[in-house]
Amino acid sequence: MILHSKILGEGPPLIILHGLFGSLDNWFSIANYLAKKFEVHILDQRNHGKSFKKSVHNYSAMSLDVFNYINYYQLSKPNILGHSMGGKTAMYFTLEYPSMVNKLIVVDIAPKKYFNTHGDLASILYEINQSTIRRRKEVEIILTQKGFDYNTIQFLLKSLFWINEKELKFRFNIDSLNLHMDQLMNFDIKHKCWSGLSYFIKGQNSNYILDSDSSIIKSFFSNFELINIPNCGHWVHFDQKNIFLTTINNILNEQL
Repeated sequence: MILHSKILGEGPPLIILHGLFGSLDNWFSIANYLAKKFEVHILDQRNHGKSFKKSVHNYSAMSLDVFNYINYYQLSKPNILGHSMGGKTAMYFTLEYPSMVNKLIVVDIAPKKYFNTHGDLASILYEINQSTIRRRKEVEIILTQKGFDYNTIQFLLKSLFWINEKELKFRFNIDSLNLHMDQLMNFDIKHKCWSGLSYFIKGQNSNYILDSDSSIIKSFFSNFELINIPNCGHWVHFDQKNIFLTTINNILNEQL
């Protein structure tokens, strides 16, 4: 099975991989800008968006999904950009299939195990999805009462869709994601290193990449550069869109 995607522009290929609970639509405006010089493939990862639903959800499987996608579209050494969960997929893929990648761009995530801060959210989303949802407002109220911030809530509401005339469900496969949350927090590949050009973009106000992570990043990606984007959190591409676009454009056009 091949991941659902949207393809924009012409030029050297660039694959963009979204984060947990997201979809390719979150990256459309970014892709549209980059499509001026590149053939941009924004993908829905498995169990997200309009891609296929599977009981297995780990980075080995998601890496193979990217492999199959590249072969299906006969892409020659694409650049790969991934945010958060998508960043881990991009890293895992690059380590597994090193000859298939031109440049690797990882947005606000490191190749390490994280404490499962998403477990409560996944459980709440699972419970919501088990109920009958008739209005987006119902979900907004529940998530607000649970203490989630406005931006996170609005991000999640975008994944609700009508399964019939009266009922909404989340488009992502929360059943599978909820079961595999510990695996998503992990990064279990070992004893592999890639010497190609790697760029790790950190949101200045985010704690997903720490100063102390440089050694573990270098152990996997020996030729890496860490780039700080000021005044932004984990959603770098949203908080500082213009600076982010300039940074990506410079990386892809070899100006850094």
